[in-house]
Amino acid sequence: MTENSNVFHPPYVARFPLDKTLGLRYALIDINGNLVREPNLLKVHNFTPNGKGGYITAAQDLNRQWGYLDQNGRWLIEPTLEDASIFGKEGMARFKKEGLWGYVDLNGEIKIQPCFQEALPFSAGLAAVRLYNGYAYIDCMGQAVIEGPFVEVGFFSPIGLAAVKKRGDSAVGIINREGEMVVAPQFTDVRMYTNDGIAPAKKGKLWGLIDTQGNWIVKPTYSRIEEFNEEGLAFFSDHTNSMNMRNGYLNTKGDVVFEGTSISDQMVCGLAKGDVNYGGSLGFFDQTGTMVIPAQYAWADRFHECSASVVLRNDKWGILTMDGQFLEMPYLEPLTDNEGWILGFYSGKGIAPFLIRQGEVVYVDAAGREVCRLQVEGTDHPQEGLLRLFNADGRIVWQNEGEQDTFLVESPFFCKQPAQHFEDIQFWEGDIAAAAQALLNAEPKDFYPYAWYERDVYDLSEEDEDELDEYKKRGAMEVLASTYVSEEHYGNYHFLAEWESKAFERYFTVIADRLSDSFGDPLPDTSIMLRWGDKNMSKAWEVSGKYLVLEWFSQNGDGDFVHQLWLAAGYREDLVYDEEADEDEYSTNNEGTQENSKIFDLNQFDRLMKEAQSHMDEQEYDEVLDLVFQMEELASNSTDVDITHMSSIYDLKRYALNELGRIEEALETCREAIASINKRVLFDFRLEHNQLRQTLRACHNMLARELMEHAVSKEECLTAWEHVKACFKVVSPIEGEAVLEYFYDTRALVLLKLSEYDPAEKAKAFAFLQRMQTMGSHYLRDEPRLTRAINSVEYQAFLKSSHEEDSEYVQAPVHETAMEALIRYRKAYETLSQFNSQVEKEFGPIISLSFREDMIAKAEDRLGFTLPDTLRQFMLGPGLVDGLRPELVPPIKIQGMVSLITEMWAEHRKFEELLTREERQWLEVHCLICGLSQIDGDSHEYMYFTPEKGFGTFIYNKDNWDEFEENVLRPLLAQEIPVESFDQVFSRKVTDQIRRMREIATFF
Repeated sequence: MTENSNVFHPPYVARFPLDKTLGLRYALIDINGNLVREPNLLKVHNFTPNGKGGYITAAQDLNRQWGYLDQNGRWLIEPTLEDASIFGKEGMARFKKEGLWGYVDLNGEIKIQPCFQEALPFSAGLAAVRLYNGYAYIDCMGQAVIEGPFVEVGFFSPIGLAAVKKRGDSAVGIINREGEMVVAPQFTDVRMYTNDGIAPAKKGKLWGLIDTQGNWIVKPTYSRIEEFNEEGLAFFSDHTNSMNMRNGYLNTKGDVVFEGTSISDQMVCGLAKGDVNYGGSLGFFDQTGTMVIPAQYAWADRFHECSASVVLRNDKWGILTMDGQFLEMPYLEPLTDNEGWILGFYSGKGIAPFLIRQGEVVYVDAAGREVCRLQVEGTDHPQEGLLRLFNADGRIVWQNEGEQDTFLVESPFFCKQPAQHFEDIQFWEGDIAAAAQALLNAEPKDFYPYAWYERDVYDLSEEDEDELDEYKKRGAMEVLASTYVSEEHYGNYHFLAEWESKAFERYFTVIADRLSDSFGDPLPDTSIMLRWGDKNMSKAWEVSGKYLVLEWFSQNGDGDFVHQLWLAAGYREDLVYDEEADEDEYSTNNEGTQENSKIFDLNQFDRLMKEAQSHMDEQEYDEVLDLVFQMEELASNSTDVDITHMSSIYDLKRYALNELGRIEEALETCREAIASINKRVLFDFRLEHNQLRQTLRACHNMLARELMEHAVSKEECLTAWEHVKACFKVVSPIEGEAVLEYFYDTRALVLLKLSEYDPAEKAKAFAFLQRMQTMGSHYLRDEPRLTRAINSVEYQAFLKSSHEEDSEYVQAPVHETAMEALIRYRKAYETLSQFNSQVEKEFGPIISLSFREDMIAKAEDRLGFTLPDTLRQFMLGPGLVDGLRPELVPPIKIQGMVSLITEMWAEHRKFEELLTREERQWLEVHCLICGLSQIDGDSHEYMYFTPEKGFGTFIYNKDNWDEFEENVLRPLLAQEIPVESFDQVFSRKVTDQIRRMREIATFF
């Protein structure tokens, strides 16, 4: 360890990429790149000034134990702790030892011994801790000053108020420092008060602002309000009006300081990221709402406390300073973690890593100055590698030799090289003509051009007959190159669509030229597509009676997209894609493009839209319609109109017509919008299509409402109900069901109207009304028909009887089979989830698997061994309890072990190393598992079925693979329980889940 004489600046943190067994290591370095502490740390938190000219932080050693370090890398508290947190503003940090929590001060001394089951940070001199009977508040000496006990607690503000919920209360109230309830429980949630005595508060599903007496300064009208920041501003979002989705910042008076369609909820150094037009370039607003840094960046990280941000402008990566200066960095791209997220200045605690080239990383400070470089090199011995750290002067300050692959070579994530795209780099660097000739000479076989799966194209065993009839070809095929961009990555890095497309366009062009050099010019006016996608390009050559086809295939999915480059050979009749409708549409679109190539005038559209919105605010709907007609004409004269622009036109037109009483025209606009937009968003859940989904929901809602109001028969009510269902289907995973709450009044009214013609529907209508009551929906107050319904004698009788009926589901019949337990669970869920939204939130229906004996037999033949009897019965009978905690992001459905873990943690290499191919396939297909909850940023809880233990849960930490392998993975492959106990295990699990359902239904 090197003594660091510079105590005026905390050490930076550099990550050292060691092999997949050792994992990442972190070192401390000074401002000149010199080593402060060797790379023997697994995690390092932010440094905090200790008030004496030095710094302190929490860190984790190689034994996964936590301690506290000073600025020289020396342990102030040895690494003997189970967990340790960062320091708060009051100079105290929490730590965990032997399962209990305590507090340490800035001197690295234990201030409060570990004796609490849970501990929260100090605020205004008090901290909430959890004791055996609930939460209490302690002072800085560890003495309980407010005993509670409470079931929910908030932070104390400088004015001495905190939000709490007592056991038995259904709402949150406000206490003072003496523990007195100064504002009676009446809120769903309350955030911390400001010095001015203002706090964001939630009532039902909406947020407003309250004063210290609990009076509303701003009534609850917002979908979300965050805690006030140091600038005295609170981020808000308002999605209550689908015509006007807003985000922005409020001051303590409730005034909107600034707003937009896409404003960041994080303001750092007084700057918040945002764009001026939806999906446009990014800039930064200051606390007055002025865009002080113009919107000209395709991507931008939030600012770090060091006053810098990593950004992308005009396809050039660089650093943005707070004064708006863009410093272009002469490097390949910013370094990303193993999941593809830019590390930026936060990872290095003030320095940002950039990739110079594969295997070489440079760290730069906020001024763009190189602080240090990490480089993986080869040695004279081919089986060894070398990792070196160079300081700012280019001097080697640390190095380590190791066996080959000891050090991971950092690779680009954005600027992918051909070797990262091509299945075999020889397809790009070698003789592609030889590969083509091999396909031409190969014995013809059936193949399937997979679009989304990495699978052998000749393996057709898992495809259904309809898919094979449509896409199966005969001949020979190679997947030359492929790329996949997930929904999460595409949502954050929109520029990847253009970058990846350009890369594959280049591959297609170059390889086509090389094939032409060997086989002559491609066939003119011949387009053979192995499979149609959203964007396809192909060329074909006739060689000795066969066709050689090169195809660039592109397709968008649920917010993600894929590019593939295919080369195939075969007889023409075996390769042609038989989809005349698609070909006709493709030709028509091309012809239309040639006939009319007028470019859509976006500036004119934005001007008209802004003017129309101004008239809309003034309720001048005739003027709005005049402008809408101008926008429609502008769009009709162009061919490159984006569907989102048409969506905005439909919204304005529908709303204005409705307000003017021109109902039939408004309904016709709804039908036109649905016909135009619906096919564009079907199974496409990209973030930028949220506006389209909002338009669809609003249109279906209007149609349902009008049909319901004039319905005179059950059939007409059912037609209205179809629009209700359509409205509820148009929700993406990234939106969540909360966006549907604004249409609950229509849903309830349609159900009530339907029950007039079909009494059997009355229970469904009443159950939904109770759900709205649980949520505190304002529609029950504002809509007279719903108010009358919940006050009716019939509804009150329904509530009483329904709660008595649910107890029958708890008792399991003697000798209950798993399938009978499955039915019992479903009935309980359907009943209790109708009564209580919290049940629906925390539980989900059991999924029934409909495997057939012949499917299992085929799987056994392919795997080469017989499945355990217990697992066979499990596959033929019920499945798992799914969706107990659907808040997991991204939403996880029941799926195989391998795909689930790799989706969350990208641990596929460990599966490949530890398991045979047959074992991996066995887990993929037959080990069922679902997500329960997210524990923290590094671990998740899962539910599973093992042959040894039956149903159970485990917490999988991505840094603790050995424990996961020993306790979960291997038992799955090696053990099984007796066949006769399976029904008993399943029945007992179902009973436990139903009991939990009833407890939650009663409590909430």
